[in-house]
Amino acid sequence: MKQLDGRTLSHEMSEHIRLMAVRRVRDGERPSEVIRSYGLCRTTIYKWLRVSRARGEKALASRKAPGPTPKLDARQKQQVFRWMNGRDPRQYGFDFGLWTRKIVQLLVRERFGIDVSVTAVGRMLAGLGVTPQKPLRRAHERDPVAIAKWMEQDYPRLRARAQRRGAKIFFLDEAGVRSDSVLGRTWAPKGQTPEVATSGQRQAINAISAVNARGEFWFKIYAERLNKELFLQFL
Repeated sequence: MKQLDGRTLSHEMSEHIRLMAVRRVRDGERPSEVIRSYGLCRTTIYKWLRVSRARGEKALASRKAPGPTPKLDARQKQQVFRWMNGRDPRQYGFDFGLWTRKIVQLLVRERFGIDVSVTAVGRMLAGLGVTPQKPLRRAHERDPVAIAKWMEQDYPRLRARAQRRGAKIFFLDEAGVRSDSVLGRTWAPKGQTPEVATSGQRQAINAISAVNARGEFWFKIYAERLNKELFLQFL
């Protein structure tokens, strides 16, 4: 029989073979014949028998390898969490506003003087319950106080007024699409205005739409500019 490489077996299978082999020997089979039936190295079973006699069958159970000792202790990991929670890398001197494993690696090196791999950073973040997520967009001009006032005071009054009149509240927006690009500014020698080739066939289409909290949706497509008459017609 071709000898089997025990390293190719799973932890569960190796544990099962160890336990079965020791029990077969205790039932009267010869160790050499037992280990030959599994196709493993002849001397392996004697080690299992010694361990079993000294510490019992529990000592034959598979154990997860401890792996390398973490470079950051629990206190330092919690500090990394506090650095990240509710903040972004720009507050620590980085020029990018989203957290990446590389930025966390650089921050740990800068603050703790410890070099950790990007892979280790990923494992640490997973252990801290930090996951990669797509951020929500929030305009920096938004006024939280005004938003809270509108949600808690203004909108309830509007909703009550609509209910009294049997009306519905819609939220409206409009947008436009042009066939030619809007030219911004570019760099050129002073006094030499650059030229950009564009299409002379300019076309544009606009859309206005409104939706309410119940999902009712209305829209209109138009080519002209939005004015008072068109707006009232849409309403």
